[in-house]
Amino acid sequence: MRDQLTDKRLARAIASDFRNADIDDGTKAMLEFAVKVTEAAYTIRPTDLDQLRNYGFTDEALFAIVEVVGFFSYVNRIADAFGIELDDFLEQRWSSGSEG
Repeated sequence: MRDQLTDKRLARAIASDFRNADIDDGTKAMLEFAVKVTEAAYTIRPTDLDQLRNYGFTDEALFAIVEVVGFFSYVNRIADAFGIELDDFLEQRWSSGSEG
């Protein structure tokens, strides 16, 4: 996400609390969906997908969202198992300016 944003403040606002960030409703809906997939994928219903389609998301985009969420869940489990603090690692990258 940060790679696509030139406004670092906005990127941080989205990362810390997307619900109150200055982003469009479609992006907020997509992020809410990503949270739901992360926390309770088994509760996803066709209406959740239809809501995103109403914002213009294609089935391919919906698949990509779920795929990315799944990948990050996978990476986080590996990091947790080995005691790697990803937040510290990412914060160091943000602070050093090596965000590329």
